[in-house]
Amino acid sequence: MQLKTSLEHIERYSAKLWRLHCKENKNEISLSFNEYDYLKVIQYADEPMRLTDIATELEVSKPSASAMIVRLEKRGLITRLPCPEDARVNHVVLTDKAKVELDHDDAIYANFSDEIAGALSPQEYQQLESLLAKLFTKLTI
Repeated sequence: MQLKTSLEHIERYSAKLWRLHCKENKNEISLSFNEYDYLKVIQYADEPMRLTDIATELEVSKPSASAMIVRLEKRGLITRLPCPEDARVNHVVLTDKAKVELDHDDAIYANFSDEIAGALSPQEYQQLESLLAKLFTKLTI
């Protein structure tokens, strides 16, 4: 199978896992995939992010990012803190509620990882981990 096809299959399979997880846990899960994506960008940031940085990272317009930040703030998932260097700027940070939600939804990828581990030998799994780590240090968007 070509790499292109394999990547498409992985993307489709992970999307299916996401949908199944949401269906099975519909009373516990309250994040849409878009909300999850925004929160993960904020979570992975080395420091509190500005709205402009979030829009740039997600490659969305500032108005679109602003609307989602308002939505996440209303749900108690993020808070805005004034920037100590520039009073015109707010930094967006996760709340404890968001961290709990993210931990719960991260189970999707933990389960996917377990499935992969079950399908490969320990050596193959380690090789895959190493190759993916190498790949993601080289890829930038």
